[in-house]
Amino acid sequence: MSLRWQYIAVFLLLSSVGCEQANPALRPDVQLIEELGLSGTDRVHTVRLMMAGQERAYPDSILVQEGDYIQFVSDDWFLHEVRFDSTAMSEHAWEFMVLNNQAASPPLLQNGARFVISFVDASPGAYPFLLEGNREPGSGVIVVASPSGVP
Repeated sequence: MSLRWQYIAVFLLLSSVGCEQANPALRPDVQLIEELGLSGTDRVHTVRLMMAGQERAYPDSILVQEGDYIQFVSDDWFLHEVRFDSTAMSEHAWEFMVLNNQAASPPLLQNGARFVISFVDASPGAYPFLLEGNREPGSGVIVVASPSGVP
């Protein structure tokens, strides 16, 4: 894992200490409940994808807990693809992504298109991702905290 991702992971961890876990903004919407079988108590984080001279994710770094979900949502009509970076993550993290068929998204072609991934039973650590599309690529990282709060 690169030094940059390690710094981001530590920053996210320290900035989340003492945060309340019951955030209503993380509740899944009706479509996710009906189509994926999520419950109202599942936590779904949103990462918005957009083109701004290059591929961008907002936020580009996010701390989640084991068991959380992430939805990557296209905020424009440009092509977006999310691909997790096997060269920058632990072997356990990469195996988790591959075994759960989550290593790469299909092309997101419409405004509002989304790619949902699960971190149920995920190993703690950094999950760096790359963004590809019509212009310069972008990147980001998801950090899965351990139950103790330390990735």
